[in-house]
Amino acid sequence: MPDVLLQINPDINVPWNNLPLLPIGEELNQIIDIKEKLGDATAALARLHDRSIVIPNQGVLIITISLQEAKTSSAIENFFITNEELYRILSK
Repeated sequence: MPDVLLQINPDINVPWNNLPLLPIGEELNQIIDIKEKLGDATAALARLHDRSIVIPNQGVLIITISLQEAKTSSAIENFFITNEELYRILSK
């Protein structure tokens, strides 16, 4: 296996200062295999679309997805919050 091009950071106390600059290099693109992930995401969205008909209030699902994205985005910036804290703040 080639050298690791993108280091995974398991320590939440260390910022992600060694992230590669955008756009990512071709060698990293091939290792991550973004096209395969895109296909998986498309299939998951199709399954969600099929099942969303039975959800009485689809707005709740949309808000939840937005909150999870914001939580993940904040973690990249070295700001961590639990799901419990996130929903407690939202319910106030």
